[in-house]
Amino acid sequence: MSYEYSENILVQESAGNLLQELGWRVVFAYNIEVLGDNGTFGRKSYREVLLLRYFKAALQKLNPWINQNQIEEAVQKFTATLSTSSLLQINEEKYGFIRDGIPVTIKKPNGQVDEKRALIVDFNNPSNNDFLAVKEMKIHGELYHRRTDIVGFVNGIPLLFVELKRNDVAVQNAYDDNYTDYLSTIPQLFYYNAFLMLSNGFEAKVGTLGSKFEFFHEWKRLKEDDAGSVALATMLKGICRKETFIDLLENFILYDHSDGHTVKILARNHQYLGVNEAFEAYKNRKLRKGKLGVFWHTQGSGKSYSMLFLSQKIRRRTDGSPTIVVLTDRDELNKQISETFENCKMLGGVKASKFIATSGNDLIKKLKANPSYIFTLIQKFNKKDLEPIHPDHDILILSDEAHRSQNGIFAENMCNLLPDASRLGFTGTPLLKDDNITERTFGGYISIYDFKRAVEDGATVPLYYENRADKIKELKNPEISDKILDAIEKADLDPDAQEKLERDFAKEYHLLTAEPRLRAVAKDFVKHYSDLWTSGKAMFVCLNKVTCVRMFNFAQEYWAEEIKNLESICKQATQQEAQELNRKIQWMRETEMAVVVSDEQNEQQTFAKWGLDIVPHRKKMEKRELDKEFKDSNSKFRIVFVCAMWLTGFDVKSLSCLYLDKLLKAHTLMQTIARANRVNEGKSNGLIVDYAGIVKALRKALADYTNKVSGSGNDPTIDKEELLKRIVEVVAKAESFLDGCNANLKSIIESKNFDKLAAIKDVENAVCSTLENKKTFSTYAAELVRLMKYTNRDDVTSEIRAKFKAIDAVARDLKTKRRHVTNVDLMVQLNQIMNEYVDVVKNDKKKSKQFDISKIDFDLLRREFAKAKRQNLLFRDLEELIKDRLAVMLAQNPFRINYYDRYREIIEAYNSEQDRATIEKTFMDLMNLAASMNEEEQRYVREGFKNDEELSLYDMLFKDDLSKQDIKKIKEVAVDLLQKVKAKIAEFDHWTDKQETKAAVDNLIRDTLWSELPESFDELSISEYRQRIYEYVYTHYKVA
Repeated sequence: MSYEYSENILVQESAGNLLQELGWRVVFAYNIEVLGDNGTFGRKSYREVLLLRYFKAALQKLNPWINQNQIEEAVQKFTATLSTSSLLQINEEKYGFIRDGIPVTIKKPNGQVDEKRALIVDFNNPSNNDFLAVKEMKIHGELYHRRTDIVGFVNGIPLLFVELKRNDVAVQNAYDDNYTDYLSTIPQLFYYNAFLMLSNGFEAKVGTLGSKFEFFHEWKRLKEDDAGSVALATMLKGICRKETFIDLLENFILYDHSDGHTVKILARNHQYLGVNEAFEAYKNRKLRKGKLGVFWHTQGSGKSYSMLFLSQKIRRRTDGSPTIVVLTDRDELNKQISETFENCKMLGGVKASKFIATSGNDLIKKLKANPSYIFTLIQKFNKKDLEPIHPDHDILILSDEAHRSQNGIFAENMCNLLPDASRLGFTGTPLLKDDNITERTFGGYISIYDFKRAVEDGATVPLYYENRADKIKELKNPEISDKILDAIEKADLDPDAQEKLERDFAKEYHLLTAEPRLRAVAKDFVKHYSDLWTSGKAMFVCLNKVTCVRMFNFAQEYWAEEIKNLESICKQATQQEAQELNRKIQWMRETEMAVVVSDEQNEQQTFAKWGLDIVPHRKKMEKRELDKEFKDSNSKFRIVFVCAMWLTGFDVKSLSCLYLDKLLKAHTLMQTIARANRVNEGKSNGLIVDYAGIVKALRKALADYTNKVSGSGNDPTIDKEELLKRIVEVVAKAESFLDGCNANLKSIIESKNFDKLAAIKDVENAVCSTLENKKTFSTYAAELVRLMKYTNRDDVTSEIRAKFKAIDAVARDLKTKRRHVTNVDLMVQLNQIMNEYVDVVKNDKKKSKQFDISKIDFDLLRREFAKAKRQNLLFRDLEELIKDRLAVMLAQNPFRINYYDRYREIIEAYNSEQDRATIEKTFMDLMNLAASMNEEEQRYVREGFKNDEELSLYDMLFKDDLSKQDIKKIKEVAVDLLQKVKAKIAEFDHWTDKQETKAAVDNLIRDTLWSELPESFDELSISEYRQRIYEYVYTHYKVA
């Protein structure tokens, strides 16, 4: 490729130029950087990622009181890590220092010792910080050397990582091929990282440490009303402008410790823009007379985190000490939001329960006391005619699902009690045109992020809608009217209203709860969901609590029948079909169902009237944490039956299928269907299955919603027929692609037994002809797997299903990796691979003989490779073996890096050409490399050592100008030093955690080298060898 169209010119140069326009100093470092205190960046070695020159200058500049000892103390604390800490734990600790300062020791005039925070970033004046972007920077790890595309430093701290690909390469390659490699080879680069950017110029993604690629997101807009562009230029302008960069760093990063593990959260583009609109409204709260507005961000787009980001920014960026009241109308929502604040460390280490108002009186007490936060139900504002509270501090009310909570006496009491409070309404659904109360309470919209835009941005997944009601003959549904919708909603909130519902709508109620109808629905549900068994979890929404238990019982009955049916089919199936059926049967046996409903007085008697026992269900609900189990994608609890609980404010990322057999009103309906739109790994969409015909009513109701952004197209669902059309389209594309590779998909479908296995290998070999072909085919196959998860047995034709199975079989075989045993001779393993693909026929033409690579000459080997039936697969297996063995060899001895460099040169040359002549040449190059690697693995014996460990230390001490006597001496030093180091380390527990134990090992290495090395080693070289060996020991001998 022409140099001017390479990655460097087209993407890297453009990015560097734009960063320069944004005020960053941009420096190209590769083969230009000079190491040393007076060098280009002041680095002493390529292992350093913190640029101390700029870091110390910032400490001095931002902390005029600091002295040299305190600067060194700050540096030591900022660079220290525990060997037991994960990379994300280290990153979280460093972020705390970046945001809040580094504690250093100070002495008071009275002689007492105290701590003071030394600031390392100026958040008040962004331009007062040093912004440096370095292109092509060498960074060395413990074993590997890497060169990064762009690293952005603020005051010497590497906060920005940018990995770039050519414009014709997919962005995910930057994640899969480079970023994940750097995590293991140069992890120190990410100790301090705040932002990770991946781009090919045309498309860009940003994410955080620890995130899977699915959770990297776009940054498409500089203002909310922008149309949006996914290009790198937009992302750089949106994130790397100095003021924005510092704002994001300070206020829009969270570490969520929910569910026992840590997730680093960076605000998405829409959250950043929306929260800053809300922040500006808060700053102007006096002018707005407390009405800050309505914050409509659709369900699933991170509304709860937006509340945290806003709260964090208000508390850090405004004067005074406001009390932030987080208002909900349901206990489960109150519990969830308060726990989120606690788990994100927003409550100063105090339990969330301390901030929850337990009663109306407790709420009033808290409001007068100025706590940082109060979490309360609006129902706690239950006292009329109280004297208004006029505190000397600001009160901000953040009302979750504002459209629900601003009606009735409780809202009126709140406004009367807190006339000076500012109010901001959060909602996941748009306001109805006639919803005057919400607008009167909060004001108009300040930020809008609707269904369509959330799906386009990847903040949520699309929802497909399937009407099953029309497909079940036995199903008879009543006509839907506003009156029955109102009655059902009231019955959810008030148990007394249940009797009124049954009385006033006796005919409709009987239709919905008749046993034949429920059985028909349950039978269809079991058939439908068991067909989607690889898709994710399922939620079934029933009319009421009693119906939940009835539906549970019917579903259990039909579930057992379906297992028996599959077992009988399995007996008649072919071996391959039986294997897949057995996996499905095992999944069905393991799957647990549960009922989750709120309790009420006399519930045992209520259920007994229907011949039902609620007690075992209630015990399960009380004794187990069903909410946490259902959120856990690995839990066998996969199906839940609900009627009102978990329909709002309950996020389950692995929930893919929502079954509706309940009539719901607009707001509640839209919140309910949004349960299935959360982004999760491997989840391409959610599926809404409608038994009640309610989504038709939703589409009519959408006309009543205020819509100020997209004019139309705010329907949150897509007809499932669109999904089925896409499946047919992708199958056709995949088949056409295989035809272009001279691969016959039909041969797989029509062949049987061993012939089918051979046909799969033939297609796989054709697909592996080039790296690009392999990736293209894998992309088609991956999309089909995601889409087919949401189809049941009747959705696609047998022809399409057969083609999918054939495509999937090839794709799965492509992913299968040969197991390599590291303690078996490399040439023996190569021999085994060759013998799978090549038969050498002797002159008598009666016997075939497997040949031994270690004994055959390479000219003959070249000729035999030409005879190989599946050269591409042979080459792939050979390359994987050498790559795996190289990793082991390098881990044992980093001085074998030249073997790895040879391997990369061979593979890069092959990837750039990839024709028949090249693959044969590459095969021979790899065989030559393998032969030399095999010799290297046995070198420790030839050199007279007992093991590879002794050889590693010898290699580190070796230099070219040694005499025979010197060589003999350094061999003795290597053996002796290794024994001494191991003995010393055995004396300590986690020696790498403490400065004094690390110093003891370092000093032992220094003293041994000084006393035992030959005189040809001068003082400077001994110092270098000492550092080299210490780093090796630190890496390889955490324990003796």
